[in-house]
Parts: sequence; C-alpha cells; structure tokens
Amino acid sequence: MKIEFCIESVQGAKAAQKYEASSVELCSELENDGLTPSEALITKCKSIYQGEIHIMIRPRAGDFVYSTKEINQMKKEISLAKKLNVNGVVFGVLNSKSEIDVKPTQLLASHAKMLGLSTTFHRAYDFCISPISSIEKLIELKFDRLLSSGQSSNAETGINLLNKIKKKVENKIEIIAASGINESNAHLFYEKVDGIHFTVHNKKKTIKDLDYINEYKIKRIKQLSNEL
Repeated sequence: MKIEFCIESVQGAKAAQKYEASSVELCSELENDGLTPSEALITKCKSIYQGEIHIMIRPRAGDFVYSTKEINQMKKEISLAKKLNVNGVVFGVLNSKSEIDVKPTQLLASHAKMLGLSTTFHRAYDFCISPISSIEKLIELKFDRLLSSGQSSNAETGINLLNKIKKKVENKIEIIAASGINESNAHLFYEKVDGIHFTVHNKKKTIKDLDYINEYKIKRIKQLSNEL
C-alpha cells in the first residue's frame, strides 16, 4: 500500500525523504485544506525530497466553483509545476450543482497531460452528489488518482464507499484514502484502497511549532504497513 505524506514545509520534505514516503502532496496553508504552494517552496522541497511530488493547484480557500479567471490562474500554476519538474498536480472543479464541472476540469487535465504531468482529483469529489457517476467521469477524463474520504467526515467512516469504488474502477484510477488517517486506523485500509494520504504536520500549529513534524505518527504508520 502506498503511503503519501501531505506536507507544507521544508521540514515536511525532510521527513518524507527520511522516512521514504511513496510520494508527497505539497501544499501551502493546510489550515485552509491546502492551497497552491509558492515557487520558492516547491524548489526547496524538490531539492530535499527525491520521490514523487504532487502539487496542489488551488487558488483560494472555500468552495470548488471557480471563475474563468481562476481557471486560467490554475492553468498557469500547472505550467509552473511542469517548469519546476514535479511529477503531478492535484485539483478539483465542481459546478453549482455539486457535480464535476466537466469543461474546465477537462481543460486543466488535458493541459497537465500534454505537459506530461500525472493528475489527481482531490477531495472536491467528496462533495459530489453522485459518487459512482463522478468516478466514472474522472476515468473518462483520464485522471490517474483520486483523493477521497469516501464522502464522509473522515476516511475511516467512509472506508466502505472507498472500497466499493476501488472494486468498481478495476485499477483504472488509483484510490487514495485521505482525511483523519493516523497511527490508530492506518492498518484498516490495507487492501481496501491503493494508498493512504495523511499530514505529517502538527494541526494545532503556532509560530513556535510551525515546522513540528509528528514523527511518532509517521513511524507507527510505517511500522504497521511493514507488518501487513
């Protein structure tokens, strides 16, 4: 089972390298569920972590219904990700009906693919009114991965839907469980999904502990993974 670290700092990149994460998702402002990181942060983290790096493409906090101007900004950020030689991008676009907004999603996904980047649809999926038709649409749009909590408040309570989706897609898209994964429940996802995704940072961060890394959590999850 793949283990992806969600990081927002150089210290997070160091932890990912030290503990041999399968991949990382690099964001800024995790307190706002992750926004596009700066060019400087991407460059620094890439110089430290040698594995797969997937960049969050999200121009603002809030909902996932974007204006044309915001979509154009996201397209430019995808181009920057390619320029900085990362592996993939992570984004999601919905319409006002809580459905995948096909036209801008296809625009961004096609642009990323043209540049040779992998594509991940993030937890905007968890707000879609129809999980099955939505995953079928993502396969149609040739997304490589889905990050999801199984349309629940956390992935543990959404594990049944995650497993149902994994069985349905038949390896046409990777299903990565995300939200609320920790050292107590990580083992539950073995063979239920393709991978798990969790933040390595302290959620209740202050200026003093901005770069605090929860190494105990990382070690226990890695240990449990090796034992399975």
